[in-house]
Amino acid sequence: MSVIEEEYSEKFETAAKSPKSRGAYYQEEAAEKGMALVEAKFKDMKLYWLVDIEEDRIYSAKFFAYGGKVSVAIGETLSAMVENLTLDEACSLLGADIERALRDDPDVPAIPESKKLAFGNVPELLKIIKENYPAAQAVAQAAAGVNKEAGKPAGIKELTLQEQAWMELSEEDQIQQINMVLDEKIRPALMNDGGNVQVQEVVDGEKIIIQYQGACGSCGSSIGGTLSFIEQTLRREIYKDLQVTPTMDVTF
Repeated sequence: MSVIEEEYSEKFETAAKSPKSRGAYYQEEAAEKGMALVEAKFKDMKLYWLVDIEEDRIYSAKFFAYGGKVSVAIGETLSAMVENLTLDEACSLLGADIERALRDDPDVPAIPESKKLAFGNVPELLKIIKENYPAAQAVAQAAAGVNKEAGKPAGIKELTLQEQAWMELSEEDQIQQINMVLDEKIRPALMNDGGNVQVQEVVDGEKIIIQYQGACGSCGSSIGGTLSFIEQTLRREIYKDLQVTPTMDVTF
């Protein structure tokens, strides 16, 4: 296999190493925003879309990818491309559209030919999204009706007392709480495999910047399954809107 065949575009590398849309939405968040939450899972990727049911337009999109960096780049690029499109417009996208969006040069493929098979998952994911939307829309309409009867405007987010207490903590105290959860539920497993994780900062009480250490830096799941587990654990134990983002360059 030639060196050229192994090359990836810079856009691809950026999307794979620094995804901005990685994460999940929950039904509670959708109801707070007056949106429909439509999900789709196929093979190693899951999509989460918030859709405005008045216009069938995608308000925001997130994803989780449990495979390698190709899946992460596809999920990141697809999420960015579908925002502000109608559901029909978004579901008409093809894997080839995602691949072209990742090119630095319109005439040069973004990834090696041997890796292109993953783009074939895009139409399957979008097919599932379209099939699941009517049910998600019905749930959103029902939630809107409940909010109307209760006199609660859609889109107003109300923090629980626990959430308010978290947001009022200093960054130092927030990091201390995060480290306590990591010490109890995350670090032992990472250290057994020769790795670790360090909390670098907490931004606006919601975004946690971490850096992997040791063997974690060379593990493909550090931006997939491991990262998902860390984020879900911290959301469950501390605050449901936390987002965890690694700063290190992940190697595969």
